[in-house]
Amino acid sequence: MDGVGMTAHNYAYWLNEKYGKSMVVAPKVKGYEDTVAYKVHRFKSVMLPGMNPYRVGLPLIDVKFKKKLKKIKFDLLHAHCPFISGQVAVKLAARLNIPLVATFHTKYRDDFKKVINNDLFVDFLVGMTLDFYNAADVVWVPNQATGRTLKEYGYKGTYDVMPNGSDMLIPETVKLQRYRKKGMDRIDSVDGEFVMLFVGQHRWEKNVRLILDAMKSLKDSGLAFKMVFVGEGYAAEDMKKLAREYNLRDQVVFLGVITDRMELQNIYAASDLLVFPSVYDNSPLVLQEAAAFDVPSVVVCGSSSAEGVYDGLNGFLVENEVTSLVNKISELMQYPDAVKKAGEGARKTIYHPWEDIVDDVYMRYAEIVRNHQPSYSRQSDDDEEGQDS
Repeated sequence: MDGVGMTAHNYAYWLNEKYGKSMVVAPKVKGYEDTVAYKVHRFKSVMLPGMNPYRVGLPLIDVKFKKKLKKIKFDLLHAHCPFISGQVAVKLAARLNIPLVATFHTKYRDDFKKVINNDLFVDFLVGMTLDFYNAADVVWVPNQATGRTLKEYGYKGTYDVMPNGSDMLIPETVKLQRYRKKGMDRIDSVDGEFVMLFVGQHRWEKNVRLILDAMKSLKDSGLAFKMVFVGEGYAAEDMKKLAREYNLRDQVVFLGVITDRMELQNIYAASDLLVFPSVYDNSPLVLQEAAAFDVPSVVVCGSSSAEGVYDGLNGFLVENEVTSLVNKISELMQYPDAVKKAGEGARKTIYHPWEDIVDDVYMRYAEIVRNHQPSYSRQSDDDEEGQDS
């Protein structure tokens, strides 16, 4: 799952674990079975062309799903996506006359531009997205930078910052050593080798070409390292092809998507540095995941991902170009103590466990429910439409 999926999962898991019944509404994925402790209600979906692994939901034709949903008396709905599932939430909130919280996670304009070569249509879709957030009773963002993006899109309302957390637990020293050994075996690394990591969707928007270009330059300089990519996406095959063209067969490892969180923590433990130069992401969870293992991140200064990162203290900042990234990595390879110091700083300042975050979420939910003023006209106007949601 991507960061938004992990956020929804951890909200549901910890709310269900500590406070009461929580469930998730999401698209079906062929061949996948839910094994989580909370209830998941899924609706039919199809693959979104050119955007693997993302899907288009088809709840309106899923009769079984609609019948199940009508039987549930929710107290509050929280939508993490403005599209199909978000529209289901808007209609359901109106029918039940309950509050709707919506979190803005993603730079949707960038996504629209990737598949649509028409600025007017992109503006139209952004406007529809804003209609969704305007329909919500409360809007949340994971950090201030994301809030600024939402305002840049034209949103006129207010929002609250509700930060994301991490489900990775800080390991004890003995466990960390064991995890590291397993991770090094998985990536075929040896002691003393400088290991860098990227975790996320394999999409050009994530600036993954910058990483590969930097790795080529480091190799041409005669430096020894290993660069590990974890994830999947439409650019995965082209990234592998580019790595072969750069003759990085011995330096670059593609592990594909890892859904086993225990296996992923081994990879983090085996890494020295998370290289995440994306200027597309807003509040990436992977920075917190890495921080749990004292692994600092390299991010682009001025990007949303860089919020809260201070160069040399809890991470490292570079310009959005190859030379800057190469120079920073080359410097860090020579000064492992600087990497260690920043990793410790990341654990202390960037890492926040989901369990603590969800305590704040629940208190805010309770306040929203208490303050919600039912709109009877809204209920009667939308009741018929809601029955079809």
